[in-house]
Amino acid sequence: MAGKKRRKLTTKEKQIIACATILVLALSLYVYKFYIYESPVHTSKDETLIVKEGQSDGKKAASSEDTTGSDDGKKSSAEQAQEVFTNFLKVYPTFLADHPLEHIEKAKLYLEPGFYQALIDEQKNKTVVTQYKTTEVTSIESIATKQADAGAYYWKADVTTINKDANGKPLSTIVTQYVATMKEQQSGWIIIDLMQEGKSAKVHESSNQ
Repeated sequence: MAGKKRRKLTTKEKQIIACATILVLALSLYVYKFYIYESPVHTSKDETLIVKEGQSDGKKAASSEDTTGSDDGKKSSAEQAQEVFTNFLKVYPTFLADHPLEHIEKAKLYLEPGFYQALIDEQKNKTVVTQYKTTEVTSIESIATKQADAGAYYWKADVTTINKDANGKPLSTIVTQYVATMKEQQSGWIIIDLMQEGKSAKVHESSNQ
């Protein structure tokens, strides 16, 4: 008995298959981009970094000319990258309602110029008025890193911040995970992309005392 001829797909069926293929690829990219950070390699310096008042202004990015940290008196590339990342996290998550661009401007040294401008433009376009007046970084912990591709690395950390009102009264405590994509250039390590994910939030009870 002769075998049945294979039916040719109609144009509509081909379009459906093409759309399904694109959807699967997009989903795969999403899973890769957002779940690759589940098992990062933790750094040797995994202790919590307590950010004290007056410590939040980073002055220079780490470069190959920085010394201390290795046997030959120079910091390793990983140490330089971690220094840039932690210095960035001391300033970028902060906020002053009266100077809404200041936290980005303070972080400019650690950002790729095009990415810096994108963050500035994004902040300028925000129309939401916050209930708090200031945001302060209180700790940076769980710092970890993982290679993204040739020459680029992901750096991850959990940052705790406190939002305060105009009188300095704490309104809420927020824990946010920051994942930065970093590349090394001649001048040192810079951040070329950033993702944020809220992990927890605690609202402080008001007091009439």
